[in-house]
Amino acid sequence: MSRTDSPWELPDRTLAKAEQADREIRMSDFALMALLPFRALEVSGYPVNEFAMAGLVVLCLFRPARGGARLPALAVIVLGALLALLIYSGVTNDVEWTRRVGHVGILAGLIWAGGTGRLSLRSVGAGLAAGLMAVIGLAIVGVGGDTYGDRLTGFLGDPNAGAYFIAVLGTLAIFFCDDRWKVRAAVAVPMVVGLVLCFSRTGLLAGAFVAVWVLIGRRLGTFGGAAMAAALVWLVDNIPQGLTTVGPFSDRSGSDALRDRIIAQEQVELAGAPWYGNGPGTAIVNIRDLDFFFHNSYLATRQEGGWGALLLVLALLVLAFVRLSDHSRAGDLVAAGAQGAIIGIGVMAITLGEVLLDTPMAVAVALALGHVLQSPAEVPPDA
Repeated sequence: MSRTDSPWELPDRTLAKAEQADREIRMSDFALMALLPFRALEVSGYPVNEFAMAGLVVLCLFRPARGGARLPALAVIVLGALLALLIYSGVTNDVEWTRRVGHVGILAGLIWAGGTGRLSLRSVGAGLAAGLMAVIGLAIVGVGGDTYGDRLTGFLGDPNAGAYFIAVLGTLAIFFCDDRWKVRAAVAVPMVVGLVLCFSRTGLLAGAFVAVWVLIGRRLGTFGGAAMAAALVWLVDNIPQGLTTVGPFSDRSGSDALRDRIIAQEQVELAGAPWYGNGPGTAIVNIRDLDFFFHNSYLATRQEGGWGALLLVLALLVLAFVRLSDHSRAGDLVAAGAQGAIIGIGVMAITLGEVLLDTPMAVAVALALGHVLQSPAEVPPDA
């Protein structure tokens, strides 16, 4: 009797079921993820997609981990510290923090579910593809609202936030929905169309940087790739002002002036903040009796939980990015796509307030950790 046939070497049925789920579509994961792009759809003032993500986390509580997998210890420490810090900041600042911390708790649950193999990655990718194609198509025909003229909104609610969802979730959808290039191409076309129609400068840069990473950056290895990713994010924040209002964006000078005023007020808020920030849900400024959300997610995260919260979120993104590096360099396009989505998060966070603590970030980290768990890296000796 061979070693593999030994009665003492019984097959891991949990792992076998997980591998079967990877090949098939799990309808619960598919349907709930398909609701995620419907940002503007609400029930009693609460986003439907928030209920969907909470429901998915609850379902995963009743699923076994993939082969007994556990979330990486660093991820557990980071998520636990982030939640503790936000609660402390909320209580100490005496602000209403429960809804915001509840949202971050759902994000932590998604990362736990993905990082322990409780999510069907293909189902998540297919669900995101279906949901994004639906909201893009509905927006094009005018269903779901249109408050920005010629810019794509619909159920995405806002063209810049919509660009964030399409750039990050669309990238994940393309690479996780299927391994056949024809299917990926069919998903990529509406994502590119939607991103272009959002007419978001940062969104277009994020999409371009994802393509650059998949084609070139993934070959650089862990340190070279990390340096390139950081350089791409830095570049977005240091483009000369004159280049951002040329050609088709020449009419953005008014909105850019408002953005500058908002960012100036953000700096005032942060200047008087304690080390633990001003509390969850306080990333809002008032200009001429009008409230505006922060226009920079790095600053927004500092506002809610101080430098500690920002460093913890960035550590989570770096962890996911680095764990994919060997896979990506070895030619794993899914890993490269997941890294591209993380780069997209870093880029979009520069000009959009709700990014680092929003659901696409958690989904990107969850799929990244889940893919590493599913596919141990096989790096060629000369790589």
